[in-house]
Amino acid sequence: MTHDITKMPWQPGERSVTFQWWPTDTEARFNEMMQDPIHRAYFQEKGWDKPDGISYHFNNQGFRAQSIDDNFDPQNNNLVALGCSFTMGIGLPYKDLWPTRLAQALNLKACNFGWGGGSSDRCFRLAEYWIPHLKPKLVVLLNPPRGRMEVVINQDTGEPEGVMPMDNHPDAFVKKWMSVDENQRLNNLKNSLAIEALCNRLGIPFLPYEADTWMSRSREEAEYARDYFHAGPEGHKSFTERILNDWSKK
Repeated sequence: MTHDITKMPWQPGERSVTFQWWPTDTEARFNEMMQDPIHRAYFQEKGWDKPDGISYHFNNQGFRAQSIDDNFDPQNNNLVALGCSFTMGIGLPYKDLWPTRLAQALNLKACNFGWGGGSSDRCFRLAEYWIPHLKPKLVVLLNPPRGRMEVVINQDTGEPEGVMPMDNHPDAFVKKWMSVDENQRLNNLKNSLAIEALCNRLGIPFLPYEADTWMSRSREEAEYARDYFHAGPEGHKSFTERILNDWSKK
C-alpha cells in the first residue's frame, strides 16, 4: 500500500532529518547546566557532556526513530507507543526511551508516536490511522498530562490549532471547561477507552498508563533528562519494567 504522506491526517514534524537540540532540550540550557559541577558530572556519567551526546532523528513519516531511514513498516512485528514528550524522549538518547527498551525486551520494532506537548486527543488521532495501518503486536499508551486538548483541526494542514494548557486559551468556554479537573480526567479516559476499543476490534493487546503517575516521580527515583524537566533513564527503565510485568500477566 502506498501513501502520500503530505495528505495524511498528521503533520507532526520534519522528515528525514536529524537535530542535535529540541525544545526544551536547548543548547543554551545545556551550557547553563554544564556550569554546575553536579549537573556536569551527571552529564559526563551519561555521555551527554558533548553537544552530539543526544541526537533527534526523524524518519520519513515525521516521527522520532533510530535513524532517518527507520520508517514504520506494517511488515514488521511492531510495537506502537503513544504519548507526548515523555514518550518521544525529549532530553534523552533514543536507546534509553521506554518504547525502545520495551520493543527490545519483546523482540518487536518500536514505532514511537510520542510528540512534545501532545494531548490524549492527538494520541487517539494518531492511533485511528496508524494502528489499522501497522497492525502492531502491542499498543501502549502513556496518556499525556491532563489539561491539554486539541481544540480545532486545520483542514488544510491537519494540524491542531490549540494543543496547549488551556489557561492560555482565548476561548472563555474552553478555559472554564478545562478548569474543572473532572473534565480533564474524563477527556483522557475517553481517548484511552477509544484506543482500547479500536485495538479490541482488531484483536490487538492494549496497555494504558498515565504520564501524571509514571513520569512525575522525584529525580531521585527517575533521574532527569538533559533538559532537567523530563524523567531520566531510570524513570524510563522502571516504567518499562512495569509494562513487562503487566504484559506477563496479560
